[in-house]
Amino acid sequence: MEHTIHSPKGFQVAAIHCGLKTNAQNDLAVIFSESPCQVTGAFTTNRVKAAPVIYDQEIVQSGKAVRAVIINAGNANACTGTKGMQHTHQMAEATSQIFAGNADEVLVLSTGVIGVPMPIDIVLTGIKKATGQLSSQNWLDVAKAIMTTDTRPKIVSIKSPAGYTMTGIAKGSGMISPNMATMLSVICTDAILSEDLLVKVPEIWNQTFNRIVIDGDMSTNDSVLLLANGASGVEVDAKSDFYETLFQLCSQLAKAIVKDGEGATKLVTVHISGANSQDDAEKIARAIGTSPLCKTAFYGADPNWGRFICAAGYANADFSPEKASLCLKKD
Repeated sequence: MEHTIHSPKGFQVAAIHCGLKTNAQNDLAVIFSESPCQVTGAFTTNRVKAAPVIYDQEIVQSGKAVRAVIINAGNANACTGTKGMQHTHQMAEATSQIFAGNADEVLVLSTGVIGVPMPIDIVLTGIKKATGQLSSQNWLDVAKAIMTTDTRPKIVSIKSPAGYTMTGIAKGSGMISPNMATMLSVICTDAILSEDLLVKVPEIWNQTFNRIVIDGDMSTNDSVLLLANGASGVEVDAKSDFYETLFQLCSQLAKAIVKDGEGATKLVTVHISGANSQDDAEKIARAIGTSPLCKTAFYGADPNWGRFICAAGYANADFSPEKASLCLKKD
């Protein structure tokens, strides 16, 4: 995704190779705000949750301001028991040294292999090195550092005419079937968010990240975070352009994830109209998007429309086959 990357005021980032990836590619990233951030987030609803997810959920739900996010790739720190929680806390504590604060002012994201203990010593050494390389210009490096099976970085940056900036990164290519959030994504803005806008943010995630599917598997580490430090001095609410700007950014990131799906050759969008409810429309769209037989039809560019009607029929939605019509078209 090649375009101009704008750094939101007051944010600095860094990325380095600490040794989690077997090649020499960067695998550790830090996002730091010079001032406290409002934060909201959403996380996987998988009953098996990685240690960082459990840790972050508690902080986000407390409403506490956040100063930094530490992200590693190459190890999910999932299914790692008590040690996994200890390692998550250690990562946050080490990162908090940037601003001489507390561990609960740092969020932790991990992605990679499930069930492998985190080699915490090399990670802590890496955090110290990374925090010494913070700059407002390293966003693309950070987007690359959080990649696992991704083939390209995913980053979107928007400068609003209203005077604030928003930049978001994401990773995801396999184990994609979110139910509340998706993969890993961090979105930073220098706007000041009103309470009514913060409440509406999950609507955007449900309409973008939560409506994509690649392989039907929901990750143990799915997380999406929005950090706002207010450094631009621009106050936004639900009536401003912020909602539309965030929707645009999340839509682009979500589509980039699907395009980069493991084995994916096409991006397919399913539109449902005339349903009795939003819930019914989502059920039908998800059934078609997840069906292996529909996927083979998409892959082969074969208009075997019976497969789509069949999937709609078992979607557990209020659906009248005799009134249905179907249109397949290539953009």
